[in-house]
Amino acid sequence: MNEFSKTQQHITAEERAETGVTKDALWGKQTRLSLKYFAIGKHVFETVFIDALVSIKRACAQVNYRLELISEEQLEAIVYACDEVLKGKHADQFPLRIWQTGSGTQTNMNVNEVVASLANSFICQSEQEDNSASSVFLHPNDHINMSQSSNDVFPTAMHIVVAKQVTEFLLPSLKLIEHEIRQKQKEFESVYTVGRTHLMDALPINAGALLSAHGSQINAAKQAIQESMDLVYQLALGGTAVGSGANAPELFGQQAIELLAEEYQLPFAQHPNLYAAVSGEETLLKLSGALKQLAATLFKIANDFRLLGSGPRCGLNEWHLPANEPGSSIMPGKVNPTQCEALSMVCLQVIGNDLTTSLAASNGLLQLNTYRPVIIHNVLESIELLSDAITSFSKNAIQRLALNQTQIDANMRNNLSVITLLAPQLGYDVASKIVKQAAEKSISLATAAETLGLYSVAEFNQLLDEHLNRQITQLQ
Repeated sequence: MNEFSKTQQHITAEERAETGVTKDALWGKQTRLSLKYFAIGKHVFETVFIDALVSIKRACAQVNYRLELISEEQLEAIVYACDEVLKGKHADQFPLRIWQTGSGTQTNMNVNEVVASLANSFICQSEQEDNSASSVFLHPNDHINMSQSSNDVFPTAMHIVVAKQVTEFLLPSLKLIEHEIRQKQKEFESVYTVGRTHLMDALPINAGALLSAHGSQINAAKQAIQESMDLVYQLALGGTAVGSGANAPELFGQQAIELLAEEYQLPFAQHPNLYAAVSGEETLLKLSGALKQLAATLFKIANDFRLLGSGPRCGLNEWHLPANEPGSSIMPGKVNPTQCEALSMVCLQVIGNDLTTSLAASNGLLQLNTYRPVIIHNVLESIELLSDAITSFSKNAIQRLALNQTQIDANMRNNLSVITLLAPQLGYDVASKIVKQAAEKSISLATAAETLGLYSVAEFNQLLDEHLNRQITQLQ
């Protein structure tokens, strides 16, 4: 029997045809059964998640060797197998769907079987080169899964991959958008435009201040994400099946986690209560909520951008959004707020993902949450979409954003709400009469004041300029 057939448990030709297994498949019986019984949809686990599982297997093998539970030859073979997978050489060996058992057992076993096959192949090749014979054989459960359970390995992999993706992609994208907003804030800080509440004209606002509000909102969402990460770094490894650590040596989890922390250069530590770590997923629920907060903020920003850029002749038309590509297949010269729309759709998807994650996290029963595959699928998708969309919006919308000074000046002249600055001096009722007259007659505030016999045009404009300049000075 060759090294592959042991792990594959004699897959028959009929079974191969039924599940799509080829002769080159490195997996075995458990993977085959999962392919047969969970042929649901096309979603599979991302490579980065599989790599996290493989890294856990590698670390666990090292600790099992330290504790004299496996031999040096077995360790060498397992490390070789894991490294081969981590190099990306066997990505096609992990075909299982997201929609499987809620503990992720099938995918954990898929990894065990592939690592066992590669390790056994390594042992056989070494024996051939040395012209020696050995009874060493690595079993997916007995050796690759030694001192572990799907119930602690799978959530550990979830936290590892989330920590990796957030630190490597999401946080840098947030740093980029904060930088671009600060640059535009400085560029626009000398310009005052019409403020709007209820989509109606309101007091003047500094264009830079408008962007500073966006930056502050993004920073608040970033802080929520960073606060969640403190919990993401806490891992379930060592809890095995129900959190008790059964079948794992004392301090096994801590030692394996130390190796993982060194490998990923992240502050991983064992969860202070392994029963909670195995039975619930409140940590990723909190992170998902922070991602939803970020999505809600970005949705508001995207809508502000497209409102201020609407037009160019029949909208607000105060901002010039970059014309990255033709806006219409039928209307020549049309420019659409495409980056805003793409970001908005991502935000809606993230908000929907959070709902699924919330329901999944709340439905863990007794000693195990059995909705983990759908949780990690949704959280990873949200991280990826937000990272990409934020980067795209920063480079393709904010970076080349410009002001339409002509339109801004015209709107400022026509803004009736500036009379609010004179209300303390004129009184609310008098100010209201002036505004009403100006609106009904479609005339300026100064002309309205003169028509009502309150001030001459020159007197009113001088009074208004004094208060407007004082207000602007205070804003600065």
